[in-house]
Amino acid sequence: MVSLWHTSFIVLVLLFLGGSHANPAARRHGQLDVNHKKQPLQTSRPYNIAHRGSNGEIPEETAAAYLRAIEEGADFIETDILASKDGHLICFHDVILDATTDIANRTEFAGRKRTYDVQGFKLTGWFIVDFTLRELKSLRVKQRYNFRDQQYNWKYNILTFDEFILIALHADRVVGIYPEIKNPIFINQH
Repeated sequence: MVSLWHTSFIVLVLLFLGGSHANPAARRHGQLDVNHKKQPLQTSRPYNIAHRGSNGEIPEETAAAYLRAIEEGADFIETDILASKDGHLICFHDVILDATTDIANRTEFAGRKRTYDVQGFKLTGWFIVDFTLRELKSLRVKQRYNFRDQQYNWKYNILTFDEFILIALHADRVVGIYPEIKNPIFINQH
């Protein structure tokens, strides 16, 4: 079985090889050539890496947080990668959904709280690995910390890794991606 880490690495290599130059064949077949006439990645200063997007204002790892980070000048957008029950890669930091979603208020999911061993610790909560992508997409996200701007709570949903890649590809300039696989052993066990 190919691990989540290996799959992600292969995807990133293919994206790099496929997107590193203009592709005439892609244009002939009606595919978007996302690198055409884009400003290259800047090299005049240290890179600005938007960790989980612009999450001081907008809830972390949402499309809006990444779009705002690009608007603010991020050179790279960083995300954490986990997998859903049905194998879809999603952008989310924790293996449990409790801290940054409305899962605790969703009666249809009340009976799905579990306890698992994660890196030697017993964690109890609603785990991403127990939910399908469709179920995860129905959740709304909020700020992790109360001292951050709360006005965008509950307005956005969980983002897939495919959607994250498209945000970078459709930026008006080259924006790098910085994926981080979270808890790969736990994810592969489930």
